Amino acid sequence: MRITSNSPTPAQIRVCIDRVNRPIRLMPGFIHFFLPLVLWNLSLIGICFAPSWSQIVLGIINGNAIAAMFNIGHNALHGSLFPKTWMNRVAGRIAMAPSFHPVTSWIHSHNVLHHGNTNIKERDAGFAPLSPVEYNMLSPIEKFSYRVCRSWYGCSWLYLKEMLFKWEFFPSPQRTPKNSRAFLIDRIQLALFVSFWFSLLAWFSVTRGENILIMLTTGFFLPQLISNYLIGFITLQQHTHPKVPWYSELDLQIPTFHESQMHSTPHIIFPRVFRILMRNTMEHTAHHVDTALPFPSLPDAQNALENTFNNSIIRERWSFFNFVHKTRICKLYDYTKHQWVGYNGEPLAEPISL
Repeated sequence: MRITSNSPTPAQIRVCIDRVNRPIRLMPGFIHFFLPLVLWNLSLIGICFAPSWSQIVLGIINGNAIAAMFNIGHNALHGSLFPKTWMNRVAGRIAMAPSFHPVTSWIHSHNVLHHGNTNIKERDAGFAPLSPVEYNMLSPIEKFSYRVCRSWYGCSWLYLKEMLFKWEFFPSPQRTPKNSRAFLIDRIQLALFVSFWFSLLAWFSVTRGENILIMLTTGFFLPQLISNYLIGFITLQQHTHPKVPWYSELDLQIPTFHESQMHSTPHIIFPRVFRILMRNTMEHTAHHVDTALPFPSLPDAQNALENTFNNSIIRERWSFFNFVHKTRICKLYDYTKHQWVGYNGEPLAEPISL
């Protein structure tokens, strides 16, 4: 891998966003925290009491609320939602609970590993693509699972399998948080929370004389399917692109801050209404350059970065066609040539110049 000697340093990159207004105020934090939390509670209560014909709609709303809470929890655990550290920790723990993220492992896998080793395979808690050799070693079932993961419709399975199972709930010893006791307590608490959630839905279905399977499906499984899809849909696009490189142990040097945090973090521009609903999470280059930035400040910071380092940042307007196109290209990655290839090894994009 070639690393140019004139790559800007982190200080040189961050200086252009130092003047960005970045207040972290108490009241806006409360509003952003409580809105999805209230929506999640109200939609769950609605599922318990509403007629069966409306439970599916409420389940979809519930899943969207869980995804929104996850986004808020992400910001809180970066310390950028409230002005006090303890408030961020409490808010992050509550907001992450419905999507079953143990806070201890999330901070380790996301804040430490992902932001410290962005797009470096086996170090980054992201969706690192397999190489052709690794793919060919899989069983037929594993190959099918991988193909679903790398499709536009498989974002739920991608996030569940490659993030929650692999990095959050059942990490390998190399990925386990150092505080094993806190990690164990987190998982026990979440297991109790799931048990209570199930028991509540089952009790309401019995007392109301409704089908327990329908109640569990609309009150638990459907919201999880929706939330996992939305989280996987966003996470996949934050660091996967035909022009974005991935790195591995085959590289002689690790990528510089400029390569990993800017060139490997494209700016996917969603329509304004979605940017508001997603709380600027796709102004992702700025977030990687400075994780302490509160999300209202990300658009200004992103603009400042693009005005200064325009050629270093991949910038693209989102469309469903472009999203599907990227999933058809970004299947396997040849780490020796730094090129996206298909399941038969055929090149699907030009080699990425490093």
